[in-house]
Amino acid sequence: MATVSAGIHSVYNGIEDMLLSLARDIDDAVPTGPSAHQDVLDQMAAEIAGTRPALLDLDLYEALTEIKGFRHLVRHRYGFDLKPEKVVENLALLRKTFPVFLAAVTALEKTMKGGDDHDGGNGKPAG
Repeated sequence: MATVSAGIHSVYNGIEDMLLSLARDIDDAVPTGPSAHQDVLDQMAAEIAGTRPALLDLDLYEALTEIKGFRHLVRHRYGFDLKPEKVVENLALLRKTFPVFLAAVTALEKTMKGGDDHDGGNGKPAG
C-alpha cells in the first residue's frame, strides 16, 4: 500500500505543479505560505474576468481537494498507518479525476489560444 500511496502522492504533486505553472503564466500570481496548497485550488476554481475562465468546476475542485488531503497524510506519515481502504478509495478517485483534469487543462488551452489569436474567437481579425 505504501507504493500505491506514493504513486498517488506523486501524481497529485504533478497536478499541483501544473496548477502552479498556470497560476504563474496566466494569472501572474502564485500562492505562497502555509495555505498555498489549498490557495492554488481556490485560485484555479475562480474565473478571472478578462483573463481566463475557471479551470476547475466544483466536482473537480472537490475531488482534487480530497486527493490533496490524502497526499498530505502520505507526506507527513510517510506511508505508515494508512488504512488500505483509504488508499484504494483515493486511487479510484484519482483514476476518475485525472482524465477530467487533463480535459479541463486542454479546454483552457484551447480557450487561451483562441484569445491569443486576437480574432475574437471567430477566425476573423479583431477590430
